[in-house]
Amino acid sequence: MDSIVTDLVEVMKKETNFLAREKAMMLFFAQLIMTITQLAFQTLDEEVCAQCKKEGFRVDRKSERTITFLFGTVTYVRRRMKNQANEVRYPLDEFLGVRKGLRYSSLVLRNVSRLGSTMVYRHVSQAIDCLTSWQMSHQNVQQLVVKTGELIQTRSTHESRYDGMIAKKKVPYLYLEGDGVEIKGQKKQRFEIHRFQVCEGSQKVGNRSEMIAPHFVSHLNRQKAQKEMLAYLQAYYDLSHTVVISNSDGGSGYEKTVFDELALGCLHHEHFRDRYHVHRKIKQRLYFVPQLQHRMIGAIEHYDWQEVQLVLDTSESLIEADEAKPLEYLRLLHNYLQRNWVYFQPLKDRRITDPKACIGTIESTHRKITYRMKRQGRLWTKTGAQAMIRVIDSLRNQEFEGWLNQYEALPNDVVAQEKRWHAMKRWVQKKPRFQAHEGVFEGKIGEGQAKSAPLGQFAKGLSQLITTPNYI
Repeated sequence: MDSIVTDLVEVMKKETNFLAREKAMMLFFAQLIMTITQLAFQTLDEEVCAQCKKEGFRVDRKSERTITFLFGTVTYVRRRMKNQANEVRYPLDEFLGVRKGLRYSSLVLRNVSRLGSTMVYRHVSQAIDCLTSWQMSHQNVQQLVVKTGELIQTRSTHESRYDGMIAKKKVPYLYLEGDGVEIKGQKKQRFEIHRFQVCEGSQKVGNRSEMIAPHFVSHLNRQKAQKEMLAYLQAYYDLSHTVVISNSDGGSGYEKTVFDELALGCLHHEHFRDRYHVHRKIKQRLYFVPQLQHRMIGAIEHYDWQEVQLVLDTSESLIEADEAKPLEYLRLLHNYLQRNWVYFQPLKDRRITDPKACIGTIESTHRKITYRMKRQGRLWTKTGAQAMIRVIDSLRNQEFEGWLNQYEALPNDVVAQEKRWHAMKRWVQKKPRFQAHEGVFEGKIGEGQAKSAPLGQFAKGLSQLITTPNYI
């Protein structure tokens, strides 16, 4: 301890300004921690390898590895263990949670991904440079976020995710919503993020309302998003005594029939048309009579078709004779309202008296994704967008750390499949030993065939070939 204090004092005396002195202190402590960590890893390696020997493994060889932890970069030597079935393990890596092919610890993965879900990668790189003793480029930040998203997606979408769940929740009401968000991709592409969310209602927290037990599912493929939400509902809830209340804008992929499938086995299902989209449609179609827009919205909220018809007739009377566009918009609005009228009926008219009712929140919950993935000229690849979606959703569902705490990033069957694939790849890449052989240089079809017959024509053509190779 005395030598450490003496060395620290000498380091502090060498610097002439406050900033440089504190930075030198940080580097000194980082180097000290890394040295101590190396010694600790040596002791740990011996202990965990002793346990593996009891399981039938033996030391195959020792190899060096460099991993960046939050406190700094550590280079250590660990043992490679192997059993009679040729199964390979690195006990120290398993103990530390360091995954194959990654140079960063699980805590670095977590922190970098959380920062990457709220700010651009260049800002994450700057934050790491300012707050730690090591550096990371924005390209490495992107690769780390993509890798983390892939790890989470593989585990969270596997069939074994809900294995072991016995008790299911029984709730009187469930609120289910779905909608899509469009983002820009590279090379003038556009991707649509398909989102579904479910909750048990809302409650007051201070001056704000929060959803009760929310769960979010997002994917670039709508069918996969729907499948994930269906698996979640069937695994967590007993819907036999539950009224499912769904809400959507009625666009492609978000019709009532889609929510009927998600509400499979429920006591009753009620579907609503999203209020935000209805109000926007009214304002778009009645742009030429803004004074009647609020009257139309009020008529829909009171579920009064006569008042709606009256507003439509009044709007038509205000259209000039030579104006074709307002007339067409009015016709489209009439058809839209008539087609969706059954979905405008209020909750109280459907005898739903839940004080915790939570409907029409899908647009506000888009913000976590839109604030990060839209505007400022942000362009995404399909892989990068899907990874970012997974990171954001797992953070909101409070599952992020649970997935990262599992050492095996892949389920057992996926791991076994990858092992078979790599073994087959190594076997194919092996160059076969050259064997000198003499091929057939001359072939002949027996006589007795008619010259005009197909076989005779083939024999004639075969006899005209040069039967002796050039290299002989």
